[in-house]
Amino acid sequence: MATDIQQFQFKVNRAHSARIAAEKFVLAGGDLKSIEAVPLGVEMIAAWDDLVAEFVRPILTENK
Repeated sequence: MATDIQQFQFKVNRAHSARIAAEKFVLAGGDLKSIEAVPLGVEMIAAWDDLVAEFVRPILTENK
């Protein structure tokens, strides 16, 4: 969880940057189901998981 507004803003910006990178990839003719898109997908999932953790439990973290 973020402890201050700067950390929260960093998480928001990271998620936004991941979305923009995927959008640019598609606009350049990239296929989101291709092997070249895997790093984009991994970053998008990780960024959103980190942001979602501010509101609820992380999606990717195993419940203990």
